[in-house]
Amino acid sequence: MTGRSRIRQRAEDESGATLIVVLLLVTVVAMVVGATLSLTDTSIHTTLAVRAQAANAYGAQGAVDAAINALRTNTYNNDVTSTTYPKCFGNTDTLVLPNFYPASTGGAASSAAVTCSPDPTTGAAGPQVPIKDDQKPGNAILTTGTNPSETGLNVKALNNSIPFLVHGGIVSNSNIVVSNGTLKSNTTVTAHTGCSGTIVATPPAACAAGTVLTPSYSADTTTVPTYQPVPPVSASSCPGKVVTFQPGYYDDAGGLNSLMSGQGSNPCKGSVWWFTKGTYYFDFHNSTNPLISGSDLWNVADGQLVAGIPTNSSGTVLTKPNVPASVPGACQSPINATKDEGQQGVQFIFGGDSQLQVSGTADAEICGSYQDHQPPIAVYGQQTGKEIPVNAVTYPPTSVTSTGQFGSSATVVNLAAGGDGKAATWTNAASGNQTGGFTVSGFGPATPVPAGSVLTSASLTVQYGNSAGATGDSRTVTITPRSAAGVVGTAIPVTLPTISGINVTKTATIDLWGSGLSALAAAFHSFGYSGASAAYSLQTKHTGTESVDTIQLSFGYTPPALRGETTDAVPGNCLYNTYSGGGAGQCAVLSTSSSYHGRAYVQGTTFTPLAPIDLTLSNITAQVLRFGVISRTLWVKETGSIAYIGPVIEIPDNSTTYGPGGTVVYLNAYVCEAAATCSAAPPGRLRLRARVLVYDPSGSPSPPARQISVQSWAMQR
Repeated sequence: MTGRSRIRQRAEDESGATLIVVLLLVTVVAMVVGATLSLTDTSIHTTLAVRAQAANAYGAQGAVDAAINALRTNTYNNDVTSTTYPKCFGNTDTLVLPNFYPASTGGAASSAAVTCSPDPTTGAAGPQVPIKDDQKPGNAILTTGTNPSETGLNVKALNNSIPFLVHGGIVSNSNIVVSNGTLKSNTTVTAHTGCSGTIVATPPAACAAGTVLTPSYSADTTTVPTYQPVPPVSASSCPGKVVTFQPGYYDDAGGLNSLMSGQGSNPCKGSVWWFTKGTYYFDFHNSTNPLISGSDLWNVADGQLVAGIPTNSSGTVLTKPNVPASVPGACQSPINATKDEGQQGVQFIFGGDSQLQVSGTADAEICGSYQDHQPPIAVYGQQTGKEIPVNAVTYPPTSVTSTGQFGSSATVVNLAAGGDGKAATWTNAASGNQTGGFTVSGFGPATPVPAGSVLTSASLTVQYGNSAGATGDSRTVTITPRSAAGVVGTAIPVTLPTISGINVTKTATIDLWGSGLSALAAAFHSFGYSGASAAYSLQTKHTGTESVDTIQLSFGYTPPALRGETTDAVPGNCLYNTYSGGGAGQCAVLSTSSSYHGRAYVQGTTFTPLAPIDLTLSNITAQVLRFGVISRTLWVKETGSIAYIGPVIEIPDNSTTYGPGGTVVYLNAYVCEAAATCSAAPPGRLRLRARVLVYDPSGSPSPPARQISVQSWAMQR
């Protein structure tokens, strides 16, 4: 019994162990299979995730490629008159690519958006020429006056909801007065002697700051340009309703006013007054030259003044302006000109007490010239210089061109000076009417008198006599002046006084000045002077000997000069007087009338540090004073009809341009998975950031020649 029990118990123990082994084997196998299945699932999920990331990466790369292609082949917006200027993709800086990249699993496609922004160190994309610090003023507005009785900057904005915007700093060496609305700058505002009104700036306006020095900008010329007469009020002056002006010196504000008044039957009414590219010096002498009397205020009351290279509304250069012109945009702004065009625009230089006003509904646009190391100054106020009068000098003849009846006695030696016992003589042996004479020339200074000069005195001196008396005799000296260029002018006959008595010698001095209104004064002014000829003619009815001891011309004059906007140059200069908005005795070098409803723009820097500027703005659609303004005092008033909400005065940001230097921009690619469109805002995710250099070998935007150089390419996680 006992043995059997032991055998039976041993057999039962072995079967339990086998079960345990089986269970262990099953567990191990299950674990291995489970682990294998888990790894397989993880691998599948990982593959799907990597595939989605790759799709996003490829989509972002494709989006940037599309943006680069758009930059290369499309014309970016370089229209400075557009409210969307400057933009990378036509009129926007965001390229939207809907349903751009197919989904990796057959679902909805993904969209992308690429934003374009300039590298902050190179400035805004858009200008065609490099713009650096030395090519623009330090601030958008600088008023240089320090007179405690004169406001530095006076702004009357339309209202608080449409502030008077300034792109760039504002500095007043005296005070700032905002009499209505809000003055707003995107950067700093400083005044020396206080501020009043609402001013918005970053940081807040500093109204007890120090003063700054006036920049030492130079004009485009250091000498007076060639004198230019004003075209007459005639249909021949305005073919096709375009009156063309050439660079040079203009001194007649009255002539300009008559042409541009739009009054009466003026055949040039409504014309475009086109000032071709070059340097213009306006120094009006109407208040001092009797030949062109009037005031020294040039008033453009009609038509459209276009100064510079003419363009159409698309910026295309024209051979002459359209009629009517598209203002603004009627001339090529220096920010858009190609550097290799040389002198792209104009410079209007104002000297003395000369002023320009635009009134009524007339338009005006003045486009300056690009400069390598100076702002493109379009309007320049002359700071120094004054006229130096030449006192009366006596000039003798220097040659004999015809001896006539006087024969060999008609010599320079015999005619140059009186009282020396030497004379030219003619002995008339015949009775009855006889005519005799001779011609001499010379009478000129060593240096020709330039056109535009004002004659201040002139006289002819002749010493003559007759051995038999002078009953019935008549004597004439015909003066024929030559211009500064040597061109023979119009003859001026002068009748000599009669003489009485036998063997009497008479010295006659004849006034040729005529209070500044004589023919000789007109010749000096219009053509200049290099000398003259003098033809002596005698008509006699008796025998006797005629003697001429001397013929001399004497004159004094004032040649044109660069005159500063000072009282030293013009005593009582109205530009110098304390300015309080245009009261009695006050004037502004650049102004618009108080009821002005036209469009006036300066495409370039306005630099009049000694003179006021006073502008009423109404119908503007773009920046009025581009590239900044520097004046002694600046008054700006916006009227109720203004609708423009952009910057009124600005200096451009620095840029290395789309031209030969190139512009650096950042392209940020955003991807929106399974979305019909995309933007830079969520759910759009930044996936790629590229830094690219965009440039045109030709110096101007000319797709598809434009080239792109990728400088960096970084995926974003």
